[in-house]
Amino acid sequence: MKKHWKFIEKSVVFLCVLCICVKLVFQLIVPKFFRDNAWPTTSTYLGFYQMAENSIDVLCFGSSHAASFFLPQELYNKCGIRSYNLGCEQQNLITSYFWLKEALRFQKPKVVLLDCYILFEYRPEEPLNSAESCTRKAFDYMHWSSVKKDAVKTICKLDENQSELSYYLPNIRYHTRWKELSESDFTYAEKSQHYELKGYAPFSHYGRNQNFVPFECGVSEEKIEMVPLMKEYLEKITQLCAQEDISLILIKTPSTYQNIGKHNTIEQYAAEHKLAFLDFNEKAVYEECNYCFAQDNSDDGHGNLWGAQKVTNYIGKFLIENYNDICRDDWQWERTKSCYEEIKKDYTLIYTTDIDTYLTLLQDTRYTIFISVRDECADALKDTTLNHLKNLGLEADLKGKFRYSYLAVLSNGVLTEQLAPEKIEFHASLENNSLFYTITSAGFTCGNISSIIIDGAEKSKNGRGINIVVYCNDTRKVIDSVCFDTHTAENMAYR
Repeated sequence: MKKHWKFIEKSVVFLCVLCICVKLVFQLIVPKFFRDNAWPTTSTYLGFYQMAENSIDVLCFGSSHAASFFLPQELYNKCGIRSYNLGCEQQNLITSYFWLKEALRFQKPKVVLLDCYILFEYRPEEPLNSAESCTRKAFDYMHWSSVKKDAVKTICKLDENQSELSYYLPNIRYHTRWKELSESDFTYAEKSQHYELKGYAPFSHYGRNQNFVPFECGVSEEKIEMVPLMKEYLEKITQLCAQEDISLILIKTPSTYQNIGKHNTIEQYAAEHKLAFLDFNEKAVYEECNYCFAQDNSDDGHGNLWGAQKVTNYIGKFLIENYNDICRDDWQWERTKSCYEEIKKDYTLIYTTDIDTYLTLLQDTRYTIFISVRDECADALKDTTLNHLKNLGLEADLKGKFRYSYLAVLSNGVLTEQLAPEKIEFHASLENNSLFYTITSAGFTCGNISSIIIDGAEKSKNGRGINIVVYCNDTRKVIDSVCFDTHTAENMAYR
């Protein structure tokens, strides 16, 4: 009898160890998208599960348009409204519906915002009107429950190219990923804790589309039909919100893909179901929030930080005016204020063209700073700039060092500097030898080059004067590369 019990005990232990190993293998091979990616989808969904139950009053759903435009921290800072953005790339209405059902297992929102971009034809060759890879991104990190089981069953019924078993055994879908494993796959535990932006995907660049013109309502009765499957799930979302006593607001963020025909169709649906509809492509709304497409969009469909602030603040004002008891303090948004301020600072940095202001902004322990001189940097170097370099922690005196080579690396208070009339070079690594770099500087007479190679990629602008590359230790990526031509009085910045 004892032999039987020992065998059973060993079998149970073996099965437990096997299950743990299988789970770790699955976790390793499933793709991950954290804050070092343009779309931090993994952080969005893992972070949602870490929010305190019944602490979110507003939930946002939709495609990447929603992810780049709805900014929960801004909404809290300006309006005191607790929200979370569950949007992701190419989020079709099926994904929105099942993620709303999943969210309702943990939260009791008063309002749901739904971006309407993929209501209309987007990927007609795809059964779900969006790429299979984006659907997987949205569901790979949903916790297993009856909601996910229903979602998987529905998705695979609608799309015969997808396999139910591959959701349960992701190695079927991702068996070729072993050759593509990256740092994020092995730093999952650390990176999954960074969900401070609560689903928002920040962008810093300007799209500069000067041709966008908002449309006026009532100038046309044209209507463009919704994709039938998308309309079916819009109806399901509408019904679910009604059942849960949630106010559903339809949204269309600024986009060249929106037109009067789509607007009229959504407006009619909203009127029939007594829903609010905010279309930021409609002239009155566009002008009321002082929107400028060329400056506030990062491309033809996604917002940058400044556009997201304008859209979010307009929505916040609308929420305050139309819904009661929606503003309150919460530590989950209080503690992430500093992260939001850091992102705003990063985005200020990359558009700063005055060298003294730039060097002042660099006084931040989050940054590793690489400096390399090419050609000549001392001829028009101002005393104020020399003082700023000193305040930054640099020790070499560049004054009068005509056509000298100079390089420096400043990271977490540790300084490396070289100043010489000949070509100089330095090799080292950051982050416990996980990130290697080579920095080279040569004045005009000894090579005339600036090179800053980080993780195998050239980052220096290689311009005349002082070349600076800024690496953010938090997000683990280069956030700016600029050259200041300190050989001329203007000290022009080049990016």
